[in-house]
Amino acid sequence: MNSKKMDLGSKDIISNLPDALLGHVLSFLPTTEAASTSVLAKRWRYLLAFVPTLDLDNMIYDRPKMGRRKRLEMRKSFKLFVDRVLALQGNAPLKFFSLRCKIGSDPSRVNGWVLKVLERGVVELDLYIASEYEYPLPPKVLMSKTLVTLKLAGTTEFTIDVGDVSLPKLQTLHFNNVSFGDEGGPPFAKLISACHALKELVMVKMMWDYWEFCSVSSPSLKRVTIDCVNNDENPKSVSFDTPNLVYLQFTDTVAAKYPKVNFDSLVEASIGLQMTSHQVFRGRDLVNRHHGYKRCKGANVADFLMGICNVKILYLSSEALEVLTFCCKKEEIPVFNKLFHLTIETDQDVDWESLPELLKNCPNLETLVFEGLHYGDINQCFDKDYRFKETNECFSDQGDTCQCKPWYGTPVWLSSSPVKILKVLKFGEITNYKDDMERQTDLIKHFLESMPNLEQVILYYDTPFDEDLKIVSTELQMLEKVASTKCKIQVISDNISYSSTVYSSSSTSGLNFFKDTFPV
Repeated sequence: MNSKKMDLGSKDIISNLPDALLGHVLSFLPTTEAASTSVLAKRWRYLLAFVPTLDLDNMIYDRPKMGRRKRLEMRKSFKLFVDRVLALQGNAPLKFFSLRCKIGSDPSRVNGWVLKVLERGVVELDLYIASEYEYPLPPKVLMSKTLVTLKLAGTTEFTIDVGDVSLPKLQTLHFNNVSFGDEGGPPFAKLISACHALKELVMVKMMWDYWEFCSVSSPSLKRVTIDCVNNDENPKSVSFDTPNLVYLQFTDTVAAKYPKVNFDSLVEASIGLQMTSHQVFRGRDLVNRHHGYKRCKGANVADFLMGICNVKILYLSSEALEVLTFCCKKEEIPVFNKLFHLTIETDQDVDWESLPELLKNCPNLETLVFEGLHYGDINQCFDKDYRFKETNECFSDQGDTCQCKPWYGTPVWLSSSPVKILKVLKFGEITNYKDDMERQTDLIKHFLESMPNLEQVILYYDTPFDEDLKIVSTELQMLEKVASTKCKIQVISDNISYSSTVYSSSSTSGLNFFKDTFPV
C-alpha cells in the first residue's frame, strides 16, 4: 500500500462530484429542499440548473390556520420561486415535472409553466390543479411528442377538451377527479384511440353524466383501473375492446348492456359493479315481501361476465355479488375454467343467493378467500303471514333474526368443491348482529364438514384477546366430522404472537390441537 495516505477529512468529496451527478442526487428531493442547498457554498449555488426533475407543491402552504393574507403571500412567493427555477434551468431537457397548486380565476401563469416544460421535452408530467373556476388543460399537452407518462388530477373544474391528439410515446395515462368536454362526440374514446403506445390507464372519481355510451378500445393496453363516480344511473352501453389487457380493476354502476367485451388475455380482475340505490332497495324489498328474486330493469351483467370468464384471479365486491343475484339469471353465469383464485367481499346486507351457482361454475378453483363472513338475512324463514316457520335454525317467535345459513341445505358446490385452500380475512369482525361471531364459526364448521378437498383453512382473526383464539380453536377441535382428514386449520392474529393450529385426524377423537409460537 502506498505510504501516502489521502487526507479525506479536509476535503468536501461530495462537492467535487460532477454537476450532472449532483443534479441527479438532488432530483430525489422536493424542489424546494433541493433549492435550499444553494446556500451551502458557491459550488452549490447553481446546481439546481442540472436537476432533471422538478417536484413543486404549493398545497402545503394553503392551510386555513394561516389566514387569508398569509396564504396569498405564500402563493405569491411560490409563483416567484417557480419562475426563478424555470429561468435558471433554461431549455435544459427535463425528465419529470410535478405541479400541485391551487389557482384563482387566471390560469395564465400555470399554463406558462406547463407550456415551458413541454418545450423542454418533459417525459413525465403530473398535474394536480385545484380551482374554484373552470381550468381547461392547455391543448398542447395532448400534442406532446415526448410524454411517456401523463397524470392529471384536481377537481371537476379541471376540464379536458379533446381536440387534436397526438401522443405517440404515451404509455401511462391517469385521470383523477377531472372532467371531459363533450364536443365532437365521446371525448374519452377519441383520446384513448389516439394513444397507440398506451399500456396503463387509470380513471378515478370520474363523472359519466352525459356518457350514455362508454367505450375503452386499445390493442396496446395492459392494465386498466376505472373507478366511476356513482351518479345513480345505469349507463346504456359499456364496451371494452382490449385484447391484450392483463389486469382490470373496474368499479361502476352496472350498464344496461355490454355489446363488446374483449378480454382475451386477462389474467387478474377486480370487479366492483353495483346497482343504483333504487335498484338495490327494490330488489331487497321484493325478496323480503316474498315476491322472489326478480331481474332489475335497465341492467344486465351477463355479457360482461362472459367476457371475463377466462380470468385466473378474480376479486368480487359485495356489491358485485348482489349484481349477480339481481342482474343475471343463474343459467347466464358462465363457467370460469381457468379461475384458480377467487376473493369474495361479504356484507351484512348482501345475501349469497348467487354464490353457489358461481362457485359451481369454477371447476378448477384452488383458493377461495372471504373478506369477512357476513351475509344478509333477506332470505328469512317467514311464511306468507310473516310468522316464523319452525324450520332450520331460527330463533323463536320472540326473535327478529334468522340464524339460517346463507343457503338452503348443502349446495352442490360444497360437496364437490375442488377448493384446497380456504382463507377468511377479518374473521370475527362484528356487525350489528349480536350473534355474529357464532354465525361465522358455524359457517367455518359447515365448510370443514362439507368440502372434501380442503388442505388448509386460515382464519385471520383480528382480536387483541388471547382467549378469543382459544375459544375458536377449541370449538374447531371439538368437531366430530370433517370432510377431509388432511386439512390443517390455522387461527392467526397479528395482535397476538402465536397462531393456533388444528390438524384433522381420521381417529374417533376428532381433531388434535397444537399451538405454535412465533414472533410477530
